[in-house]
Amino acid sequence: MPIESSMDGSLARITLNDPPRNLLSPENLVSMLEALAGFREAGAPVLLLASRGRHFSTGYPIDAIPETIFHADGRVRDSDPFQRLMNELSEYPSPIVAAIQGDAYGGAVELLSCTDIRIGAEGSRFALPSVRLGLVYSHSGMRRLASRLGASLTREMLLTGSPILARRAYEAGFLNRLVPADELEAETQRVLDELGKGTELGLTGTRRLLNLLDEAEHLPVETLEEVARLRHEAYRSEASRRAREDFGKK
Repeated sequence: MPIESSMDGSLARITLNDPPRNLLSPENLVSMLEALAGFREAGAPVLLLASRGRHFSTGYPIDAIPETIFHADGRVRDSDPFQRLMNELSEYPSPIVAAIQGDAYGGAVELLSCTDIRIGAEGSRFALPSVRLGLVYSHSGMRRLASRLGASLTREMLLTGSPILARRAYEAGFLNRLVPADELEAETQRVLDELGKGTELGLTGTRRLLNLLDEAEHLPVETLEEVARLRHEAYRSEASRRAREDFGKK
């Protein structure tokens, strides 16, 4: 199964098991959404996101990036599985822990930014190559990234598209803990054990308030409309189409 999900008492798990790239394909995104819906119905326990293989995830398949993500109509954007997953992860009631054993690119970095505690293995890398594809990242994604990576590093990563190493991600605060690869599982369990000491209402209430502070919208409607036009025009441009084709060939 490309996406594995399970629940054991007070812990739910979603594991990307589609190596080597663990792509965030539409099918895999829908599977993750279905898993989250099931967890919510069962009481929304603490959630662990993990992955198998060389990469955590290389993000959306370049040759299948849909126009809906970049559509000028916000209702169309919100209907896309990727945006729906980002919203569902952000609004999930209980804390989310991510165990990152390998590289994360593009949408996978935003997915990780929706989690609360990120534990990374030494040697992993993180990149946001949207400009190399001729694309403009979403304002909601930028806000999440800036909140987790810091404004300066987010600007650098989005404008250059170059990857950063796990050590720098840790120093910037994106990774809460950085450990050798062979210690990732044990360190993740230690974090889960620490979360287990909190009460259910204490954890869910605290996560809700932290997310409300993070997600407060400050941009006026006309600005959001301008952002939507910029993203849609960039996606539909001939330069972007060629850039995505060239990037995919690499």
